[in-house]
Amino acid sequence: MQSPDDAAPGQPADRSQPGPQAGTTAVGTSTADAADRAPVPEPDRASARIPAQAGERAPVDTPTETAVPSDERRSTAVRSISALFAILAILVTLVHVFFVFLHVAPSNTLSQDYRKETGTWVYPYFEQNWALFAPNPMSENFRLQAQSRVRNADGTVVESGWSDLTGDDLKHIRGNPYPSKADQNMIRRAWSSYTDAHEAKDETAIGTRGPLTQRYLRRIVVHRFQDAGADRRLESIRIRVATTPVGKPGGKPEPETAYRTLGWWETKPDDFR
Repeated sequence: MQSPDDAAPGQPADRSQPGPQAGTTAVGTSTADAADRAPVPEPDRASARIPAQAGERAPVDTPTETAVPSDERRSTAVRSISALFAILAILVTLVHVFFVFLHVAPSNTLSQDYRKETGTWVYPYFEQNWALFAPNPMSENFRLQAQSRVRNADGTVVESGWSDLTGDDLKHIRGNPYPSKADQNMIRRAWSSYTDAHEAKDETAIGTRGPLTQRYLRRIVVHRFQDAGADRRLESIRIRVATTPVGKPGGKPEPETAYRTLGWWETKPDDFR
């Protein structure tokens, strides 16, 4: 009988001969050895799930790649808040620059239309004492001084010497990193308003603002004397202003000081409020 190995090329082998059947191993190989060599598939750890107990829902598979770390979420929130504050700061800066520009720029249609809004924004904290394109620095220094008449309990009237109110303000300003706006501008602006509304020769009021500026200046002086202890016994006050031109550095002779003395102003009950 011809064996399968002796079959002619191109012809099928004789399958009638008995050979190894399915479920048997080759000659010389034991079943245990075959089992050792057979690969054992490892369980898929990613897809392994704990069986759901009775009455429980099966866990939903959530891809690990889509979970956002808490640090990254916190970092995103911080960046968003920082960007919001940066935008607000830029907007406030632009608004501030716009109103200050209108305040210091020469008078034009836009500044006239927004005069009320500009004044509300600028005064009293962002006041500018110079004009854009046409600066007008001060060329003289002035010091406002005042004296008072106080009636004593026995009916006698005492006239005080001159008090340097501007000098008192300068003491509060110098060496103070955050000086008060009142110390810097109140007396100066009150005197400037008075001189703009009164003639220098005879103190005649110019327009309707004259009496108002006089009352304003008088009340400031009365309150200064109140702080000094004069209180309601103060009957009248008098004001003078010492003006000294700003000289050149090292220039000689020194500029002379000129005085402008006003008359006595009787105090009113409203001045002490």
